[in-house]
Amino acid sequence: MKPKLSLKRVYQVYGLCFLAITLIINSFIPLCMMCTGMFSMHDITMRNAAQAAELYTTPKNKTFQTDNLTVFPSWESVPNRVKAINGGVAPDAPQNVKHQHTDGQFIDALMLHQGDNGKESYVWLHYNATHDLEFAPKNMAAICLLVIMTFTVNAILAWYLQSRVISPVHQISRAIKQHDWQNMQQLRFPKQCYAELQSIVDALDSSIKQLKEAQQRELSFLRFASHELRTPIAICQSSFDILTLQQGKLTGPTLHASQATTQMQSITETLLWLMSSDCSPMDSSNVKLAKLLESIIYDQKFAQGSDVPVDLKCDETELFVLKEPLTIVLNNLVRNSLEHGAKGISIVQAGNRIDIINPLSLHNSSGFGLGLMLVERLAKQLNWHYSTSNDHNSFRATLIIRPT
Repeated sequence: MKPKLSLKRVYQVYGLCFLAITLIINSFIPLCMMCTGMFSMHDITMRNAAQAAELYTTPKNKTFQTDNLTVFPSWESVPNRVKAINGGVAPDAPQNVKHQHTDGQFIDALMLHQGDNGKESYVWLHYNATHDLEFAPKNMAAICLLVIMTFTVNAILAWYLQSRVISPVHQISRAIKQHDWQNMQQLRFPKQCYAELQSIVDALDSSIKQLKEAQQRELSFLRFASHELRTPIAICQSSFDILTLQQGKLTGPTLHASQATTQMQSITETLLWLMSSDCSPMDSSNVKLAKLLESIIYDQKFAQGSDVPVDLKCDETELFVLKEPLTIVLNNLVRNSLEHGAKGISIVQAGNRIDIINPLSLHNSSGFGLGLMLVERLAKQLNWHYSTSNDHNSFRATLIIRPT
């Protein structure tokens, strides 16, 4: 299943989320500071006014008043509308400012001030809030400029980090896709600047080296086994040739044993040709597909003692191909269909295409069994098209043969 998001897309999504959070924070904090600064400025003004009026109100016990600020020497001298700011109750915490907004654009503030001599006074501030908002556009312009600068710097940094991190990953991916896995050569990457990526490259190189060693051991074993089998197979073949000279035409079990020996010799030569590049090339010949399929079906049914009916439909196509590999491929396909099929098998040959339809057995829903690895290997080596498909009731193998 293909992943829905690439590493690049995930990085971009997280980057956008980070930028959004950064912008919100950079917008919210200055706004909060601006609003807090306005109130703090008025609080400081009220405290300074109370301290300035302390000398004036203490000896004369009078009210000190400016344009929008009034200092009362006692709670009894405070008007009721001002007392209402604190619910009609005298404030009990010095320097604690109580704000109230009840008169349109005006805001009221009430504070208890306690002087150095312990004398209490009450400061009332009645100010126009729109006066403070005159500076808001300038402050907002500064905030917007800060947000734009932050976004630009973060976007450039994110793009740079993405190119530095994602580009090496793409280089590794392209190198893996373009690598010649058939020859198992060492992967060649530029030296990675990140330790994590370099560890991935080293692990890939180590894995390929181990796979190449395992492949070499496998090829050596198969080559050795095939060479060793040549001698006993040649002895058997010679024995059957002598019997043919002595008795004439072979019949019955002796004939089948002779045919099996010939087939083993073909398989051995084909394996040597497949596993070793220094083997002499195999000869192509004209092959009638119908005749070859009939012979293979007969031999396989006889070898397995199978009574599964086979419906064979062929034409008169004759191809110039390597007969031994084609025989091995068709033998594997027919044998597996007989072993794992049920009810009946349909084999349709039209031109250079062969379809084998195998109804699935109730006891074996896997269709074709083992041995098809060799079929795939031979088809790939010979540039033939081999594919399989599976539905609910049957398994289909398709082989398209390209003449040499």
